[in-house]
Amino acid sequence: MLDRISLEDDQLILDTLSLDIQAIHEFLKAYGCHSPGDLDLIGDELFLLKPSAWDEGYVPFFANAEAMWHSLRTRSTKPDHMHIIGMDQDQHASVSRLLALYFLVRETLKTLCHSEGDDSQTLKYIFFSSKESLLTKLEVSYLMSCDELLAIEVDDKGVKHAQTMHAAAMADEDVHCEERRHVMRETLTDFLKEEKNRNIRTIMASISIFYKKYNERYKVYVSKFSVNKILTEIESDCVSFLGKVQDAIIAQQTKAFAVPGGIVAVGAILKPATTAWDYLVILVGLFISTWMITSLNNNVISHINLLSDEFERSTKKYDDIVVGVEDIQEKIEDSRKKLLTSSESANSKLNGLTRICWLIFILVSLILLKRFIEA
Repeated sequence: MLDRISLEDDQLILDTLSLDIQAIHEFLKAYGCHSPGDLDLIGDELFLLKPSAWDEGYVPFFANAEAMWHSLRTRSTKPDHMHIIGMDQDQHASVSRLLALYFLVRETLKTLCHSEGDDSQTLKYIFFSSKESLLTKLEVSYLMSCDELLAIEVDDKGVKHAQTMHAAAMADEDVHCEERRHVMRETLTDFLKEEKNRNIRTIMASISIFYKKYNERYKVYVSKFSVNKILTEIESDCVSFLGKVQDAIIAQQTKAFAVPGGIVAVGAILKPATTAWDYLVILVGLFISTWMITSLNNNVISHINLLSDEFERSTKKYDDIVVGVEDIQEKIEDSRKKLLTSSESANSKLNGLTRICWLIFILVSLILLKRFIEA
């Protein structure tokens, strides 16, 4: 039915000759006419230009591209339907692509901007950026003539890039929402700083270039975020391993406190001991105690060494990181030194405890031997 619409004396008329009126009404409803029965029908001519019969007063049929643009340029969203009389299918596809790009970029800019133009600054989006204590103001106008719009060359890939950035700017359900918008604002400021015409037409004409610049900046942000996350993971692993080493030392301290008590107990037992069997029981009991403490200390030392090896394995997964590799390697090396120092200190203390236990065993054995010989 679109080919039956014509312009006569500034009126858009649908020729209904030989058409079912019910089918016409269904067609018009599909294009946003909520009350097709209110349109004037004179003979076979149905007059379409009656805003009150259309949703939001928008009549989606236009005599030419100029009339279409005059009606749509200040709307906030792209209408579902639009038809220009006398325009072929390829031209319609091109105009539809341009309109899709225009409204995608506009809504993205509106989401990113800090302010919209007032009565003295109409059809503008205003941005503020601060760098090194210097506040910069950027104004992006979306005022554009129909000829300027139609002169823009854009393909489906460009529209897809605009859709991707629009989705990135509009999504607000994840933790990176504000960061994405900040990166996009920075990209916009950098993109337009050397441009004489800071308007939406400049962005639309180079939408794929703008998308590439934004993507590069966002990848840098993601890489920095990943590096910070990795550094936090390394720090967490280091603290965890150091905590385990400390727990192992604390567990052995209780046994260390028992050594002086053991000396006192041995002294008390030695005093009444007179026979060879008494000496043998004391010696065997002391040997078993010394051996148990030595075994436990060796197990703890092995556990500490295992923790060190585990830390080394846990840091191997960062070997393939490219961005921020210096920071990561520095953090790993710092954590490795902390763990090594703590492990060496723990091993030294445990080995010292083991040597003291064996020294006590040897001294008591010599005392028992001396008393046995004298007896």
